[in-house]
Amino acid sequence: MVEESGTLRHARPRGPRSGWFPLGISVAAVAILVGGWTAVSAALPDSKPVSSGHSMVIATGSGHEAKLSFDDGWELYPGSSSAGQQYRFGKGAVRLHVTVVTPPEGSSETELWEGMREVARVGDSSASLTDPRPVTAESGAKGLTGTLHSNKEIGTAALFPSPNGGFAVESIAVGEESGGDLADAEKLLQSIRFDRTGGGA
Repeated sequence: MVEESGTLRHARPRGPRSGWFPLGISVAAVAILVGGWTAVSAALPDSKPVSSGHSMVIATGSGHEAKLSFDDGWELYPGSSSAGQQYRFGKGAVRLHVTVVTPPEGSSETELWEGMREVARVGDSSASLTDPRPVTAESGAKGLTGTLHSNKEIGTAALFPSPNGGFAVESIAVGEESGGDLADAEKLLQSIRFDRTGGGA
């Protein structure tokens, strides 16, 4: 994974090319931020298949764990994923970014959705996230969903808070311009469920 620029330390120059390495790291970090989801996938091509029928725990906290259930064809990008925090998946032309957030106390789902709008614009200044509408997962989990439009691509977004509000699972998926292949991402997100764990309330 790319380290945050604040962790870089400037060493004493050892030759005419010594300054290029930290500069290259900084440029790569900026490219990831402004290049959109497609550029991120291109920069981090290494992936590993996710077994069909596999249920992956993507977040744990406050007495609950969130799981997604996968069908054929999904891949995980380990280089741009961090367990319990963020994940990048792909299937065909679809790229799915899943983020686990800890909401500030008293935050509403609508406020979290506004935060997702800002995140979408970081990757693509032309991105526009529609107003949310209620959605219910197959497990009965309640959340919000909406559509992402930009000059480059079309996508879908979803937000599912944990039952006690200790964390929330946010996701943005992008696909081809027609948007037809996004059905795979929507199906995956519909599989989310929150199971109780031993700790928490």
